[in-house]
Amino acid sequence: MANINPGDVILVTGASGAIGFEIAAQAAEAGAIVAVHGSSARSAASAIARLAARVPQAQLIPAPADFRDDGAIEAMIAGVVDRTARLDAVIHCGITGAPGATGFLAKADPSALASHVALVLGTFQRLSLAALPHLSERGGTIIAFASDAGRFAAPRQSVVGAAFGGIMAFVRNLAMETSRKGVRVHCISPSFVADTPVFKMHAARAGAAFDRAGLGLPTPADIAPMALFLCGPGAARITGQIISINGGLNA
Repeated sequence: MANINPGDVILVTGASGAIGFEIAAQAAEAGAIVAVHGSSARSAASAIARLAARVPQAQLIPAPADFRDDGAIEAMIAGVVDRTARLDAVIHCGITGAPGATGFLAKADPSALASHVALVLGTFQRLSLAALPHLSERGGTIIAFASDAGRFAAPRQSVVGAAFGGIMAFVRNLAMETSRKGVRVHCISPSFVADTPVFKMHAARAGAAFDRAGLGLPTPADIAPMALFLCGPGAARITGQIISINGGLNA
């Protein structure tokens, strides 16, 4: 059973993806009211249909938003609060980057560098800013998802690592700003996650990582309980933490 209060309103961005979907499902199983984000009304509706099939008793609210559109994040938050009159947690799995920003810096598209940081870090900053007034009303939680590329150096990660490192620094500093308002802020930082499209897309590198991870690479089902624990009363005195879930790939 997840460590959350039944009836809590939890917004999960990127709920159509593997990790976001699993978090939303486990939250619904624990009795939370889950606001299900997708980048379009269609993707949010599709995720809700899948969630309802898995958790027939689920209380689900569509929360579509294209984070590239001005005002979309703010409208999404306002829509959720209008429906529920509260917001207890935001779990941000909906990371959107810029094409041409991954890989070696020497091969990156110069025009993508600033936009990548704006999409990865800036989106989370805007999401936090929009959610904070509502989370502050009764004490809530913000959780970002990043990547161990922001913690551990490796080739092909200079651009993405900088953006994820920015999220981690932002989380730690924001946690210090919001603790007296009862709002906790964390970052969960996986590396390769099995049973996801990215894992399959980078099969060769993922296979090497699998061989190095002494505990085995995590799946979304391994990651979701940590996200929900951090949102619950058992984590009431914890904030500002960057938590790697990587099966021992790095430490």
